[in-house]
Amino acid sequence: MKTSIKTLAILALAATLACLEGRPALALSIMPISQGTLPGGQIVSVVQINLDHGDTIPWHYHTGPGWGTIVAGTLTEDEGCGKALSTFAAGSSFSEIPGKVHRVFNFGTTPVVIIWVEIYPGCDPNAGTIFVDGPRCEGNSGKSHLEKIPDCSDKDADKGDD
Repeated sequence: MKTSIKTLAILALAATLACLEGRPALALSIMPISQGTLPGGQIVSVVQINLDHGDTIPWHYHTGPGWGTIVAGTLTEDEGCGKALSTFAAGSSFSEIPGKVHRVFNFGTTPVVIIWVEIYPGCDPNAGTIFVDGPRCEGNSGKSHLEKIPDCSDKDADKGDD
């Protein structure tokens, strides 16, 4: 299945980035639940993400909007730039806007289980997620710049950079 291959590629890239940054390799798992194409060509993807104690998804951003619900455990999100960490306990939900750089952790002792739904451009070779070195901060404001989302007509859409 195409989604599984893309998911495995994303996990491999995340694990490589984590190792390069001196962090433990990821043991998280992503299980595809469903995927479909909207009339405009965007992909709607639903996955279950499991993070064991100590797992991290390194700095990244999404190329479309996303919504998550925490089924179990407590997820911690870091948006960088001096902004306070956010926590999401079981039974809560959160959303992500395209281009917002962040990373997430399981600092708890129990696995974190997330149901993640996102919509991303059908031309996106990164399947909705682009890994980066960290956010580009706006001075000491606690805010970061949103990253550029490649347009399907953009010849550099497959590079994932500005």
